[in-house]
Amino acid sequence: MLQALAHVPELREGKSAKTGVESLLRLWEKSREEHPYMFFMGTDFRKLKAPLFWYDILHVLDVLSHFKLARKDKRFKQMLNVVESKADGEGRYIPESIWTVWKDWDFAQKKVPSRGLTFFVQRILKRSESERMMKGKESWKH
Repeated sequence: MLQALAHVPELREGKSAKTGVESLLRLWEKSREEHPYMFFMGTDFRKLKAPLFWYDILHVLDVLSHFKLARKDKRFKQMLNVVESKADGEGRYIPESIWTVWKDWDFAQKKVPSRGLTFFVQRILKRSESERMMKGKESWKH
């Protein structure tokens, strides 16, 4: 639902969007203690995978990155740091979880960097760029 609100300019800053953003950020903040309706943000949640239709860190970041409120939040930055820490020396990403139904796509293997997965991460980073530039990348390491 939050993803739909992100694409409607007059709803993006509304009460429902703010509630949705806060809900996801709070789930991250309390990920070790709270697991509503079995929506865990544990080890599997933190694995990089594509395409973006699972409940996982990349999908949540992709949705949240549409909201300025989220991009400024330290919990969003923490999630982004988890993802960024998984880049290779050239800023590329290797899938950590796959579904073989996608076997013909480059993100359906766990051995070499995936252009598709790297694209998804770079798109999130691009949306987050203005906040990163204002505060300096070092502030994202906390």
